[in-house]
Amino acid sequence: MDKKEWGKIQSIWNTEAFELLVIEQKTKDLIQAVVSNQLRSTENADLIRGKGNGLFILLHGGPGTGKTLTAESVAEVARRPLYRVTCGDIGTKAEAVEEYLHVVLHLGKTWGCVVLLDEADVFLEQRSMVNLERNALVSVFLRVLEYYDGILILTSNRVGTFDEAFKSRIQLNLRYKNLDRNQRWNIWNNFIIRLKRLDEESGANVKEELSHGIKFDEITGNLDKLADANLNGRQIRNVISTARQLARYRQVAMGYEHLEAVIHEAEKFDEYLLELNNAYSADEIRRDKHER
Repeated sequence: MDKKEWGKIQSIWNTEAFELLVIEQKTKDLIQAVVSNQLRSTENADLIRGKGNGLFILLHGGPGTGKTLTAESVAEVARRPLYRVTCGDIGTKAEAVEEYLHVVLHLGKTWGCVVLLDEADVFLEQRSMVNLERNALVSVFLRVLEYYDGILILTSNRVGTFDEAFKSRIQLNLRYKNLDRNQRWNIWNNFIIRLKRLDEESGANVKEELSHGIKFDEITGNLDKLADANLNGRQIRNVISTARQLARYRQVAMGYEHLEAVIHEAEKFDEYLLELNNAYSADEIRRDKHER
């Protein structure tokens, strides 16, 4: 799917992905309800022939809060391929954008995909009298959406600049707040469980060749301390990846000390950014600009 090429592969769906999402259960129920109903629906409810009856979901919030993972998990639970497109794939010229979107949504419909438009801020921004080129992009996007009848998920970091015209187009708007301590604890725990499973599934020769193992009991015993660090989901994944490389370099089993060392460096960088921004966090700056 990343190369946008045809191919024959065996589909193995991750049935646990959606359950492991660290979001409220009522939000999960709502997502499952609208997705399952969309998959079962065969009728076009719009009175105007040719108009679509698609499901459009907007996931908005800061980075690393679970937006993209939610889209991936929806595709798994729906047993449909995920067709991921970013603004970098699409461009900024209205005519080229319209042509590209038509191709993407046609393929999405043909393949029965869940289409993910990641970082869709440029298409969702409020129109103004100043930037006519951006206005054209928003208008094109609205027009294309009108005739799509598949599942389309949009993610945004700046919903504060949301164009009012999208309110009637999007059936489900979900806000992803910054992770609280309990959510961080669950994310750490999920990653450790996944690592342990991979460790058990891999052969002994592979384990000896690639690393010296992982101190799962030690790390699990320090989950409370790990959850205290104010990290998002993507940062937690990066910490684990870097800590594994550090342990491998030292030719020892990865333990809590390696995770702690990487977290310490990340926190020093965050402190430096705060100094540069006069003690304002990225979220506070965006709120001041009315972007979130």
